[in-house]
Amino acid sequence: MASNVRGRFTVPVAEMNIASLLIYVEPQWTTHARVQLEQLPGVEVHAATAEGRLVVTVEKGDDLEMSRAIEQLGAVRGVRATTLVYHHSEPLEDESPAEGER
Repeated sequence: MASNVRGRFTVPVAEMNIASLLIYVEPQWTTHARVQLEQLPGVEVHAATAEGRLVVTVEKGDDLEMSRAIEQLGAVRGVRATTLVYHHSEPLEDESPAEGER
């Protein structure tokens, strides 16, 4: 989680991370891998081919969570490789009112 300095205190800032990956799976494990991947929180499989290519997106809170999620993708049985295609991270807007707005 990122942090933002306000005054003399460091305040944690919530983040949003979105990644898109191409996952290569041994063809005979495609169905199994898809089912396993779809059970992981924040993971969505958008497409799969008979040759074992899957298009996946992952949504997580911070960089560490994203890193761990990508490691989990690679640990699924039958997965040969994961390729990061796109990654975007940004702080979420603070929903609490600013000091001058109270």
